[in-house]
Amino acid sequence: MKALTNKCFYLKTVREFIIIMILFFIPFIQLLSQNKNDFKIFNALLYKNTPDLRNYGFSKINMIYEDGVISTNYKFKKGDYNWRYIDFTKIMKEARKTEIKKIPVCLDVEYWGKYLYNKTTKSNAEDIYENLINMYRVIDSKSLISVFHYGAISERIYNASNVVYPCYYTHSTNRNEWISMVKNGINKIKKRNKNLPIYAFIWPQYNPDHSKHDLGYSFIEPDFWKLQLETLYPLCDGIVIWSHYKDENGDVVYFNENMPWFQETIKFIEKYDIK
Repeated sequence: MKALTNKCFYLKTVREFIIIMILFFIPFIQLLSQNKNDFKIFNALLYKNTPDLRNYGFSKINMIYEDGVISTNYKFKKGDYNWRYIDFTKIMKEARKTEIKKIPVCLDVEYWGKYLYNKTTKSNAEDIYENLINMYRVIDSKSLISVFHYGAISERIYNASNVVYPCYYTHSTNRNEWISMVKNGINKIKKRNKNLPIYAFIWPQYNPDHSKHDLGYSFIEPDFWKLQLETLYPLCDGIVIWSHYKDENGDVVYFNENMPWFQETIKFIEKYDIK
């Protein structure tokens, strides 16, 4: 009977010890699960004198703007659908630069973007973007390649891509509105039938929309910027930090590592050991 009592006491002690150890290690397990070793922050800043930020934990991205891959057909009126066209000669030149380095490529071609939201022009616009991505991948088949886009990405464009670049710029000081926009957008992307990396664009300044507010180009508050970084971290695979080159007064912005938004970004990088 005494031996049985001792055995029960021993089992109870062991069980209590295991419970204590589990409770002790839960915070560490949660922290490890939060840290995503492959999460990236890409430097797409246009501020004057922006240095190579890789020493801070940033990664490189190849931003190719419209004139890098499309040209103008002057037989058409400016603004017409056919006024701009895909230039395969330009694409070959750009793609040969990236095929060896394997740096993610974002084709920032927004000329036909408005046509994606019109039922009568959507199919033609999808043709353009699908052809653009496919032509680029003929030369560079190994890099992550897609187009920059606002809102929900077209399924055809999604299927032609091997990465997704949604844009979540800030249009107002309403933080809940921004969080809702991001969560809804990323949820729609994740419902697609492929598991593509998602690299979300954000910008440390307010995106001008003078019909709604007068915040254009002013810098986002540091705590709001921190909220954006923390919101995106569990939802996607990386962040592309883009910028305009002017402030709300029309003055050219010079990069400064003491900028409040940049200091918040450095803290974020250190917290999650982003490389």
